[in-house]
Amino acid sequence: RLVLGDRLFDILRAARFDRGLRSVAHPLMAELMEKTGESVFLGVLTPGFEVLLVHKILGPQVIRYDADVGQTIPAYCTAGGRVLLAHLAAPQLGRFFKSTRLRRLTARTVANRRQLLKALDDVRQSGVAFNFGERVAGASGISAPIRSGSGRVIAELGLAGPTSRLHARPAELARLVKDTAARISSALGYRVGPAMGSDGAGSRLRATALRKGVASEMLTSVGPDGGPADEMPGWRSG
Repeated sequence: RLVLGDRLFDILRAARFDRGLRSVAHPLMAELMEKTGESVFLGVLTPGFEVLLVHKILGPQVIRYDADVGQTIPAYCTAGGRVLLAHLAAPQLGRFFKSTRLRRLTARTVANRRQLLKALDDVRQSGVAFNFGERVAGASGISAPIRSGSGRVIAELGLAGPTSRLHARPAELARLVKDTAARISSALGYRVGPAMGSDGAGSRLRATALRKGVASEMLTSVGPDGGPADEMPGWRSG
């Protein structure tokens, strides 16, 4: 009963909070679907660190990826989830690692904290996340962040389809996803400031600070067996 209550809360929250987001995103999502021929999804992060799908436009292909609006999926092994996790503050990301068991769902799932943190760093650097068969064998995704007018990441825009098709042109699809997410962000009032240079220096500094913050959180945390957290070898909080 508690699980159903939490799930209902997430659905109602999404319906209330994301109605405006969906109306802004829909025409641009449709355009992305037309350009790529793949299914397009919009997701937000739940309080339980899962991705809640709030909108979708399915591709025209006979073989395509589909998921239900209102469905929640793990964040750690999906492209959209990694986009949202990558932009959490260090204390929130620390809580995610304390509360989430990284289970291997396919042979390709990244289920190691150190490797996942490296993947999140890559997302911050590149502005896009990839998932090739980590949650569902044979299915893959490419996602980018959507920002509010204040610059906060509030959602993720994702493209999903068979691995064979997405893996054949990842750079092209990533560019289209990033461009569409940026256009949605712009429609929501987001503007790139002068400090956000194209060389990625600001992103690298933020990523370094975040890694140190998460390391500090985790080095002082309690592991699932009641002992100290055992991850992050070689990391220091100073």
